[in-house]
Amino acid sequence: MKPFALPVLLAASLATLTAWAKAPPAGSAVLPAVAARLIPDYAAAESPADLTTLYRLQLAAGRYAEAEATLDRLGSVYRSNEPRLAPALTPWRIYARAKGHEAAGMAPHDALARAFSQLYGALSNRRVADIHPWLRVDLDRLRAEDAERERPCAGMSLAACPSAGDLIAAREALNVWKYLTPALGALVEADTRRRFLIDDPILIPTPDGSTIAAMLVLPRSTGPAKLTALLNFTIYAKDRWSLDDAMKMAACGYAGAVAYTRGKGSSPGPAVPYVHDGQDAATVIAWLARQSWSDGRVGMFSGSYNGFTQWAAAKHHPPALKAIATNATNAPGIDTPMQGNVFQSFIYPWPFYTTDTKGLDDKTYDDRARWDRLERAWYASGRPYRDLDKLDGKPNPIFDTWLKHPAYDAYWQRLVPYGREFASIRIPVFVETGYYDGGMVGALYYFEQHLKYRPSADDRMLIGPYHHIAMQVGVLAKVDGYAIDKAALIDLQDVRLKWFDHVFRGAPLPALLSDRINFEVMGADHWRHVPTLAAMATDHRRLYLTGRRQAGHLLLVNAPDRQAPPVLTVDLADRSDVDFRPPPGIPDTRNALVFETEALQKPLEIDGLFRGRFEIVANKRDFDLTVNFYELTPDGRYLDLASYLGRVSYMQDRTRRHLLKPGQPRTLRFQSQMLTARLLTPGSRIVAVVGVPKVPSIQINYGTGHDVSSESIADAGEPLRIRWSTGSYLELGMRGSLAFAHGH
Repeated sequence: MKPFALPVLLAASLATLTAWAKAPPAGSAVLPAVAARLIPDYAAAESPADLTTLYRLQLAAGRYAEAEATLDRLGSVYRSNEPRLAPALTPWRIYARAKGHEAAGMAPHDALARAFSQLYGALSNRRVADIHPWLRVDLDRLRAEDAERERPCAGMSLAACPSAGDLIAAREALNVWKYLTPALGALVEADTRRRFLIDDPILIPTPDGSTIAAMLVLPRSTGPAKLTALLNFTIYAKDRWSLDDAMKMAACGYAGAVAYTRGKGSSPGPAVPYVHDGQDAATVIAWLARQSWSDGRVGMFSGSYNGFTQWAAAKHHPPALKAIATNATNAPGIDTPMQGNVFQSFIYPWPFYTTDTKGLDDKTYDDRARWDRLERAWYASGRPYRDLDKLDGKPNPIFDTWLKHPAYDAYWQRLVPYGREFASIRIPVFVETGYYDGGMVGALYYFEQHLKYRPSADDRMLIGPYHHIAMQVGVLAKVDGYAIDKAALIDLQDVRLKWFDHVFRGAPLPALLSDRINFEVMGADHWRHVPTLAAMATDHRRLYLTGRRQAGHLLLVNAPDRQAPPVLTVDLADRSDVDFRPPPGIPDTRNALVFETEALQKPLEIDGLFRGRFEIVANKRDFDLTVNFYELTPDGRYLDLASYLGRVSYMQDRTRRHLLKPGQPRTLRFQSQMLTARLLTPGSRIVAVVGVPKVPSIQINYGTGHDVSSESIADAGEPLRIRWSTGSYLELGMRGSLAFAHGH
């Protein structure tokens, strides 16, 4: 087996540490004294931020035992409030212990080796797998943070600087990682090889003559038992991520495997997203099942694009594939590059990111200024959407190919199961998604389609207040200004592994997955378990759009109203708002009507999907529609509930366009692509922003009925006008009675 490639930062040269030791940062000679003087200011530290500053001051002052004690306190806080961060403290503990051994007279190399053995080497494989991703840092980022912290202290002594504590904390982070980076790599590699057998790269031939690059990690301590393989098939070819994933599965007694889209990693030829992944994943699954260590069974895991590859593989029915565990699942043609048949520009740089190199083109993808300029230039120019690459100056053939398929046509349908093909997928499926996860759109699509065509499917869904990569990096304590309930602070990877143990080893099903739909109610701090998405709510109430105003907003009421909503007029040629940005935390209400209920008289739980039925007359053949729901709290905060984005001409059938007849009535029926579960507080209001997207980040539909990607500002014509009839409503699922302070 070939040695695995250590992350670059862990393989850095010892010369880096030596050079820094000879020329320490300015002011470092006085760091210990100033740090010692500041420590009493943090004696009562309780918050993670203060405890972090405290242990770094203690390290800088040479008080290593005290620093370890503070790290233990911080670990307890993390385990209670943000458990994903607890493993991140291990390298700091190793450093503190090693420096303590040095202070006791041990040679530096021996001190670090002993500390590593005590605090990492003695741990179980599962604990090590949790810590391993934290044994690397971005030294350039730490240098930048150090420089930023130094600015307020420019021109004064460190002792006189009012932010000396922050500066010392940042400098100590750089100091610690410069110490650890060159020396820790060999220790980690030796420990990893003691625990696991690692084969990388493996080249697996495909029937059509291509090859797939893969990595395999096996636990050394399995004895004669055969292993089930858990596979992540991904286009995100970054070996350190792959090693972390494969190690985690091997640490739990599985064969951990990661395989890359053809053309990625060591695979020759170009990479093309989506096109070959289903069949290639099936090829890898068959290869895994043939290995001497295999029990003939394979499961798949991971999310986003890697969730798509699982459904793509299931479409081909490889016999060895026995279960898939998806999260934040991408559904090409459903959520990206278009949602509701509307293309969105956030995906434009992604083909460069994933196909420009054998790995990932982070430099291009992370050039946010370039992509912001491109979106602004396109919007200001009024040029056709398909001219994005001409404005950028670099061809984007993959994106251009997508634009040729604005309907959910055969191009998209061949990538994942479609229609009745879902009925033949007989394996159990675990789905994780989050209220703050754009991938919920795809996750719900697969879930609903599988159960529609196979009602007996053994599918389980877990939904909470989670962001897109919560499964990978852990649950955040706060998302978009919302503080996560304690009940939702769970280890998502542990739930997934317990589900795999249930499927493959007959272990009990995790209690958290006791029914088909398992969701945390935000604000209520508890989980509910129901058999269907519809059962998330016990009641459904219609909120009618009206033309009555109160405090500057249109009223949203719970009974039909005689006063019809006003006409929405959108000048599609206007670009005067090219640099507009809504204030932080405030919805963008441009080109929209804002409807608001009166204040709630008592708590109300909003659950599940919302539906809409609009009776409209428009003066164009097509338009795009957005509906966004919020809770407006008594203190003025807007909290996201659920949303819809869609092209009106595809509402009836995403595979075929049905254009409007200008001036004639049309009934629009739609369902949100996101769902929610939130306990609204008394005094809150429900807000619905109903509008037309005309922003730099989304394709603009000028309403001619022609290919929207070819339309330009020259096609804008007269402003778009949409007139609603009385009786147009939005329907919300809820638990409890809907009562407003003034009875509307």
